[in-house]
Amino acid sequence: MEKKMKRILTSTDRRASIRVLAGIPVKIRVRDLPGNIPASFSAETADLSSRGASLLLKNSLPVSSRISLILDLAFPFPRLETDAKVLWNYFLPRDKKFNCGVQFLSLRKEHKRILKEFTKTKSSLGEAVPERRRTERRTKAERRATVIPDHASNCRRVRDRRSFERRQTLGRRFFRKLTKSVLQLILLFKKKDIES
Repeated sequence: MEKKMKRILTSTDRRASIRVLAGIPVKIRVRDLPGNIPASFSAETADLSSRGASLLLKNSLPVSSRISLILDLAFPFPRLETDAKVLWNYFLPRDKKFNCGVQFLSLRKEHKRILKEFTKTKSSLGEAVPERRRTERRTKAERRATVIPDHASNCRRVRDRRSFERRQTLGRRFFRKLTKSVLQLILLFKKKDIES
């Protein structure tokens, strides 16, 4: 009896199209979202493929929401318009931004061809996104733990801001006292040098 072995899919197996690092300006229009998310705003892509993109945003977008994108590709490529669906979203504490994965929905064949050409060009220049091994990827639970929806209560954010301002004020006071003490020592030594 022949045993069937389960094959572990690598990210290369699952990914059907090339992803490239690309800081492309994007204009985003949203509809039917909570009031604290603007109707349209600008963002930037972290990476891009012919099927979707990873966006860097100031605000969180709810998963499964539909948005319209205008991608401003570099010359000689034209500006592309498409609708997209938010697939995932998490907060990047170091950058203080949200990383949001979107899938293109209504991309015309011509635009899809242009994106494939764009990603192929960038990939040949060594700007392809490096593949991560399965062990390096974060689990879904870890990703969910870092998501802070922007449309949730702002109590925690306010408390964090206040504690930040408090620490900032204490830091200023400390450096003022330190500067004053150092200046007094310098003046004391200069005075002794002048007297001798």
